[in-house]
Amino acid sequence: MKSRAYLLASVLLLVTAALASHKNKKLAEPKTFAEKEEIAVEMKKIARQLDVRCEYCHSDAERGLKEGDYTLLTREGEYSHETMFPISEKYKVECSYCHSGNDFTAAGERSHRDMKFMRKYKREKRKTLTCGSCHVPGEAGAEFQKFTAFAKRSGYR
Repeated sequence: MKSRAYLLASVLLLVTAALASHKNKKLAEPKTFAEKEEIAVEMKKIARQLDVRCEYCHSDAERGLKEGDYTLLTREGEYSHETMFPISEKYKVECSYCHSGNDFTAAGERSHRDMKFMRKYKREKRKTLTCGSCHVPGEAGAEFQKFTAFAKRSGYR
């Protein structure tokens, strides 16, 4: 009997905590059509640089800008949103800095090697690296040319 009461109290506590957490999260206001159009201009620019269609990243794109839910992402869209866009923003580069359609630019080839190095380092040292572990954000033309002390110590270059 005591274990049932304890279990019930635990469940109620978890549900209450989950509801409180949900209420504290600020839900984004739905975007107006004008806001969607503004975002679509940037997304079309990205799609041209990567030589992909909207459906590559957005699973509901076929319904169009007015009806489609562009927050529903494919696996590639999630990766771009969670990984590539923040890198692009932090280092002030566009997709075309590393990508030329389905191919890599010289900078893209180097970045791809860097990412392999990061995975290998994580496997061997059990420590996670980020781009910022070795690279210092720079101005246009010098985006990845400055290195952290860690990069110099580890013989990264």
